[in-house]
Amino acid sequence: MSKATTIVPVSYNQYYIGGEIFDVEAWDYTGFNGLVAALDAPGRFAVPGQFAVVMTGTETGDVRVSVDIRATTPQEVDLDAWEEVVEVSLSLPGRRRGVTTFNVDDFDLPNFPEPGPYRVRVHARGRDQGQDLLIVEDDPVEEHLILFWPAPPAPETVHKLTDAYGAMIRAS
Repeated sequence: MSKATTIVPVSYNQYYIGGEIFDVEAWDYTGFNGLVAALDAPGRFAVPGQFAVVMTGTETGDVRVSVDIRATTPQEVDLDAWEEVVEVSLSLPGRRRGVTTFNVDDFDLPNFPEPGPYRVRVHARGRDQGQDLLIVEDDPVEEHLILFWPAPPAPETVHKLTDAYGAMIRAS
């Protein structure tokens, strides 16, 4: 349906999927898988969420992000090419931006095409390398692929997480 790749400038180790950025001060990450969380407006885990937060290894700098909006469920999960893969569900009331950050909300990436429930699969590689750098000033060391497709709400599915980065997030 729609596919694109761009550089996303991140700060505070995160960017967002599904639109508006809400007050992050009250968010509770207890039980968080370390990569992506579907949240409601107050920042609580929700199935489906109103938006999602994606955690990056890169604290401040650029991450290469690809978005692929599909009409149907992808047949396979590529666990060989990606270090981390997690799925969550979002329910969106109307057209929403696909990816936003604290500073930028208009990327050359596809937006959600219509209201409804979506499944979101986030793939990541290079988060450990991004974590090793305080600020990424050169080419991104971290890359994400986000697949979206229409689907009824379902619980989070963790396909694969790295031990080092996932353990660090779960411990904090």
